[in-house]
Amino acid sequence: MIANCSGVDMLVLDDSLLINQGKSRACYLHPADSDLVVKVPVGKKKENNQSNITELHGYQALMREQIDLLCISHCYGFVTTSLGKGLVCDCIRDDEGLISKTIWDIIIYQDDCDVDHIKEVAHDFGRFLTRRDTRLFDLNLKNIVLKLRYDGVYEPFAVDLKGRFDNKETIPVSSYFKYFARKKMVRRTRQLIERISFFRENRMQWQ
Repeated sequence: MIANCSGVDMLVLDDSLLINQGKSRACYLHPADSDLVVKVPVGKKKENNQSNITELHGYQALMREQIDLLCISHCYGFVTTSLGKGLVCDCIRDDEGLISKTIWDIIIYQDDCDVDHIKEVAHDFGRFLTRRDTRLFDLNLKNIVLKLRYDGVYEPFAVDLKGRFDNKETIPVSSYFKYFARKKMVRRTRQLIERISFFRENRMQWQ
C-alpha cells in the first residue's frame, strides 16, 4: 500500500494477487487483508466502474430488506488501487483457509468432484434464497463459490450481487414484486442445476 499524490492510500495490485477474472472485472486478493478481495474493472470498459456501482447498489438493497445475510460476500465500499477504483468485498475461504472455488472452477477443472452433491447444494441454495425473497437473479456457475467445510460438505455463497439491478427484462417487474421475483428465482435455480450437468458433461471443451 502506498500513498498517491492526493495523500490517499492506494492499494498496489498485481498478477500475484489475481484470483479470478471475468469480462468486465478482475478479482484480486486485498494486499493488506487476506479476508478481503478487491474487484476492479477490466477490458474495453476499464474506465467504467458501472459493474461495481451496480453490485454495491444490489448489496445495499439486500441489506435494507434482510436482517442477516450469511450466504453472500459482503461489500465494504470503494478504494483507490493502482489499477483503478475497486470495490472491497469478503474473501470466502474453505475451513482449511484456502480461497473457495466457484462452481465453474470445480466442475470444469476438478476431476474428483461430487456433481450430485453440488447440484443438491445448488438446489437448496436457490430454494433458500427464494423463500427469503433474496433477489439474486444472476445465479450462474461463476457467481457462486462453494466453501468446503471440514466435514466435506459445500456451503454456497453468492459473490456477485448485480443481478437485481442488472435485470434483462424489458419491464423489470421481478426486481420489485415478490410474486414475479419468486417465479424467476425458481426458474433461475432450475437453469443453474441444468448448467451444472451440461458443463460437467462437456467440460473438456472449456479447459
